[in-house]
Amino acid sequence: MCPEEYYAAWLCCLVTENVMRKRLVAVFGSPGGVYSASEEELCGIGGLTGDAARKLASARDAAFLDRLLTRLEKGGIRFLWHDSEEFPKRLRRIPDAPVGLFLQGRLPKAEIPAIAIVGTRQSTPYGEFVARQFGQGFADSGVPVVSGLALGIDAAAHKGCLLGEGFPVAVLGSGIGAPYPRNNTVLYRNVTDRGCVISEYGPGVPALSHHFPNRNRLIAGLSDGVVVVEAKAKSGTLITVDRALEQGKGVYVIPGRVTDQNSIGCNQLIREGAQLVTDPGEVLADLSTQRGLPLSSETEDGSYCFAGGSAGKSPCDKNTKKSLASDEKIVYAFLRLSPKHFDQLVWESGLTPSELADVLDSMERKGFIERISAGCYSVKDTDTQ
Repeated sequence: MCPEEYYAAWLCCLVTENVMRKRLVAVFGSPGGVYSASEEELCGIGGLTGDAARKLASARDAAFLDRLLTRLEKGGIRFLWHDSEEFPKRLRRIPDAPVGLFLQGRLPKAEIPAIAIVGTRQSTPYGEFVARQFGQGFADSGVPVVSGLALGIDAAAHKGCLLGEGFPVAVLGSGIGAPYPRNNTVLYRNVTDRGCVISEYGPGVPALSHHFPNRNRLIAGLSDGVVVVEAKAKSGTLITVDRALEQGKGVYVIPGRVTDQNSIGCNQLIREGAQLVTDPGEVLADLSTQRGLPLSSETEDGSYCFAGGSAGKSPCDKNTKKSLASDEKIVYAFLRLSPKHFDQLVWESGLTPSELADVLDSMERKGFIERISAGCYSVKDTDTQ
C-alpha cells in the first residue's frame, strides 16, 4: 500500500460508518488529512463527538499504525480504497457506495455475472435444501454466489456453491478476519480458500444490528440478481431486496407454503411482482434474455453457463454423462439443477411412466441420482462422474 492507503486503512478501522468516513475525507481532503487533523478540528469541522475525536487522535502514533498493518498482513487481509484498481466496479455505482473494503481471498472477475442467495437465519430443512441446490446449480454454471455467511439460508447457499466447486462471495456485517457466528468457522475458511470474504469493517469490530442493513446493500451491489429463499414478514432479507430494486437488479423468489411463517415474505414479494422461480436455470435464462448478461445455453444438456469462462466447474467443460443413455441424459438434465417429482418428470421428459421408471431405476443404480422422498428425485450431491 502507498502511504495514503495506509491512512485510509487506519481511518476505516477506527471509523465504522461510511457516511462519516466520507464526511471526514471531504472536510480534510484525504485520509492523510484526517490523520493529521487536531482533536479540536476533528470534533469541530469534522463533526465527530468528543469521545470519537479523542479515540481517533489517540490512535495516530506510528506504533499503532504498524500494529494495525501487521494484524492485517498476518490475517491475509487486504484493504481496498475506493480509487484502487481492484475495488469492485459494481460497488462504485451503488447508492452510498463504500469508500473502503477489507478483503480475504480473491475477488471474482468483474465481467462474470454473479447472483445473490439470501433468506432467513431460522430456516427449515426444505429451505436449506433449496438454497444448497441453487448454490450448486449456479456454481455448476460458472456463476459466483454472493451471500452473507450467516446461519440458515446464507450458509446453505455457500455450501452448495462449494459443493459445485464454484466461487463463493461472502459479505460480513462484522469485522473482517473472524466468522459471525463462530459456528461458521470452517465454512469461513473454505469460502476464503475458494473465493472471498468482504467487509466494510476492520478486525475486531463487533456484529452490531445496524451493520447488517449496510452489509445487505453490498450483497445486492455485488450481484446481478437476488434469489430469495424463505423470508418472514419482517425480515432483514427484505432490506436486501429493497436495495436490489433500488440498484435495478432482478429479484427472484422461491414460493413457499401459505401456512409457513418463513414463506410470508416470499409470497408477498411474488404478489408485488417479483419473479417466481423454481429452478436456477430460470434465473440464468432471465439474466441472459431480459438483462443481456453474457450467458449462453450452448451446453450438452441445454443449461446455461457463463459465456466467457467459469469461476469453477461448468457444464460447458464437464463430461459427466458419457455413461448415461440418451433417455437418461434427458432426465439428468431436468434433475441437475433442482429435485423433481415423478409426475413432473413424466410431463417434462415426454417418457411414459413405465419408461421413466426404468430410466430412474437405472440412474439410481449407477449412482447419478437419489430418491429424496416418496416419488421425488434429485441429482446426488457427490457427483464424481
